Amino acid sequence: MRSVHVTRGRLLRGLSALVVATTAVGVVAGPAAAADDPGWVSGWLGDLTVGGPGAPARTVPLTLTSTGATQPRVTIDLAGLAGVATASFPDWCVTEATSVTCPMPPNAVDDFGTLTGTVPVVFRAAPGAADGVTGTLDYTAFGEQTEAYTQQATITVRSGPDLLDMVDEYVSGVEVGDTRPVPVAVVNAGDQPTVDLRLTMRFPVGLVPASYRNCRYGTDQVLATVAVCTVRGTFAPGQRHELRGGLATTVGPATLGDKRITQIVEPLASAGPLPSGVKLARREADQALRLRAVGRPLGVIPVEVTGAGGQTYLRNLQGAFDIVAEGATVTGAVGDTVRVTVGLRNEGPGVPDATNSGDGVGAFLFVPPAGTTVLANPSGCWLNGDDETAGDAPTTWYCNGPGAVFPAGTSHTVTFDLRIDSLTGAAGEVQPYGRYPRVDDDPSNDIAPVTVS
Repeated sequence: MRSVHVTRGRLLRGLSALVVATTAVGVVAGPAAAADDPGWVSGWLGDLTVGGPGAPARTVPLTLTSTGATQPRVTIDLAGLAGVATASFPDWCVTEATSVTCPMPPNAVDDFGTLTGTVPVVFRAAPGAADGVTGTLDYTAFGEQTEAYTQQATITVRSGPDLLDMVDEYVSGVEVGDTRPVPVAVVNAGDQPTVDLRLTMRFPVGLVPASYRNCRYGTDQVLATVAVCTVRGTFAPGQRHELRGGLATTVGPATLGDKRITQIVEPLASAGPLPSGVKLARREADQALRLRAVGRPLGVIPVEVTGAGGQTYLRNLQGAFDIVAEGATVTGAVGDTVRVTVGLRNEGPGVPDATNSGDGVGAFLFVPPAGTTVLANPSGCWLNGDDETAGDAPTTWYCNGPGAVFPAGTSHTVTFDLRIDSLTGAAGEVQPYGRYPRVDDDPSNDIAPVTVS
């Protein structure tokens, strides 16, 4: 990658240089556009803060997307960064003074006719850049005969420590009963050392982390284990630090579906408030959580390291569970009002957990017995569908679940007031609304009758 040292000159746009560069790297243009449709090209580069002079450089993605355009590309005007930052681009980009033009990256992905590629741009504070100084970078994405659209990103230089989390791991094949080492790795992207840090981790319901004497633990409202650890030491600029051997985490019997273990690192001196709604306490432990320096200091932070938060994502854990429908049987005469309590029970041991998607679990459908009328809408329930779409289907009520998790050993029920209009109709029923995250281990008890006699 070549470094562009910015001057005050204006952008020079040279299409001939671009065509030469495009031919040299073998970039294939997007799908041919019709004569009356030149296609479109868009780009995106977010605002960025870099450490002061002496800090490692930061790599950020400039995303280029195109459909139907010929020779999609992006031109970057660096004049607004003079005295603030320098920028480096891949060799397949063309530089003229303070202008850089990059064709669609050669490794762009074609997804049903839409090309998407990433241009990695390396930013570093300019020599002598003062704390707090800002500059702007203009970039224009376009193709042959497409409308050019110019956007702007702001680059800020900030002196001080800047801790980044380096973990972004996706794991398949984990089973209930396994103990997995969850990686913990951080780097200081600032120009000054960090003395001591706070590590906050969240383990979704079912996952049991190892205990450390310098950590405090609690349980949040969706049954996740929250660990807040004070880690002592000096974390120098550019130096990667890791937890040797990873953080041992046991996959307990309540674990079910996809799980995202999150971690956030902060300098202890400037750490934010502790997690709300969580009562933290220490556990007995023989070991302390320590992060040790690994390798030489980094001169450039890689593109995948983007912020203070990281994750380990465990895919599709096939834990055992059984959701049981709870029906009802009541008696009464025509004209009476009777109460039926219906819903679901989670026999466990797995706990349906929709915290990743933000949805709820444990919702159910209730069909009242024929010959009865629901007198009022219970809280969290409403008619499923409408009169125009129902046709000959029986009236069905939808009831929300208890929240993002459905704990093992608990029931979620709702009481309906029914007026008996006749006693000759068919029984009603209750069943889960959807089978999340999969059909349970005993589907035979997923539907239960509701009868009035």
